[in-house]
Amino acid sequence: MAQAKRRSGRLRWLGIVSLLVVTGASVAVAQETQLGGKIQSGSQITISADETVDGDLYASGGRVLIEGSVDGDLIVAAGQVTISGQVRGDLMASAGAVDISGEVGGDARVAAGQSTVSGSIGEDLFIASGQTTVSDSGEVGEDLVFGSGRMAMNGTVDGDVLGAAGDYERQGTVAGTENVTIRDVEAPTTTDRILDALQRFISLLLVAALFLWLAPHYVEEPTLMLRQRPWASLGVGFVGVIAFGVLVFLVILVAVLLGIGVGLIGLSDLVGAIVFAAVAAVVVLTFLFFIATVFGAPAWVGMALGSIALSLDSTARRWAALIIGLVIVVALTSIPIVGVWLGLVVAFFGLGAAILAFRPRRTTPMRGEPSGIST
Repeated sequence: MAQAKRRSGRLRWLGIVSLLVVTGASVAVAQETQLGGKIQSGSQITISADETVDGDLYASGGRVLIEGSVDGDLIVAAGQVTISGQVRGDLMASAGAVDISGEVGGDARVAAGQSTVSGSIGEDLFIASGQTTVSDSGEVGEDLVFGSGRMAMNGTVDGDVLGAAGDYERQGTVAGTENVTIRDVEAPTTTDRILDALQRFISLLLVAALFLWLAPHYVEEPTLMLRQRPWASLGVGFVGVIAFGVLVFLVILVAVLLGIGVGLIGLSDLVGAIVFAAVAAVVVLTFLFFIATVFGAPAWVGMALGSIALSLDSTARRWAALIIGLVIVVALTSIPIVGVWLGLVVAFFGLGAAILAFRPRRTTPMRGEPSGIST
C-alpha cells in the first residue's frame, strides 16, 4: 500500500513537471514565432539604439535598458529600468529604480523605490515612489499625480499637479492647479504607544478567544508544539515564510504558463478561468498567512508563555494563560525599535509551531498536555 502511494506520488510529480516543461517550451516557441519576441526576460534586456520593437513589449529581468524605440506600450518589471530611447505608447513600470531620460509618448505609470524623470512624458504621469525627482529638463505633457516620500518637482508640467509627500520641493513650472498634501510625520508619544498597544491587545484577544471557544484545537495544538519543540518551531517558521513567497510565485508562474499554453492551442475560453483560479488561490493563501502570522502567532506564543508563567488548577487556566501571555507579547513587541524584531521572532515561532502541529504527515494526535493549558 505504501509503495503504491509513493509510486502514485512520483507519477503525479512527473506529470506536473512534464506539463511545465511542455508549456514552457510552447511559450519559448511562441516568443520567437507567433508573439514575435514581444515577451522578453533575463538578467539584462537591452533594446539597442538602432533597434525598433514593433508593437508592445513585455519585459522582466534584473535590468531593462531601452536605448532604441518601442512602437507600442512598454510593460516592465525589473530591478532597474532605464529608458533613454523612445516609447511611443504607454509605459507601465515596476522596479527598484526607474530612470526616464528619453521620451514616452503616452501615459507613464511608475511604481519604484527611486524614480527620476529627466526626459518627456507626452500625457499623464502617475508615480508612486520612495523618492521622486522631475529634473530641470523633465516635461509632463498633461497631469502629474504622485505619492512619494520625497518629491522634487523641478521640471515643467503642462497640466495639474496632485499628490502627497513627506517632503515636497518645487522649483519648476506648473501650468494648471497644484494640490499637494505634505504629510507631517511626528514621533508617537508615550500615550500614543500605550493606546496602540491596548488596541492590539484587544483585537488579538477577541480573535484568539473566538478560536479558543469555537475551535480550541487550533489554539492548543500549536501551543503544545511550542512547549515541546520551541527551536524546531523557530526554524520551521523561518523556512515557512520563505516557502510562502515561493509558493505564491509558483502559483502565478504556473497560471501564466498555462494561460499562454491553452491560448496557443485554441482554448482561449479557459484563460479567464485559469486567471480567476490563480487569483483566488493567491488571495486564500495570503489570507491564511495573514491570519497565522498577525493573529495566530501572538496567540500561540502568548498562551505558551502564559502557561509557563501560571500554575493554576481551575478550569479557567486556558483563558488566564491566554490573557497573561498576550499581555507579555504585546508589551514586548511594543518596545520601540526592538519590538519590531521581537514581533518577527514571534511570527517565526508561531508559524513554525502551526506548521509542525498541522502538517499532513501527522497520522496520530499528539499525546500529553502542557501544564497550565488543560481544562
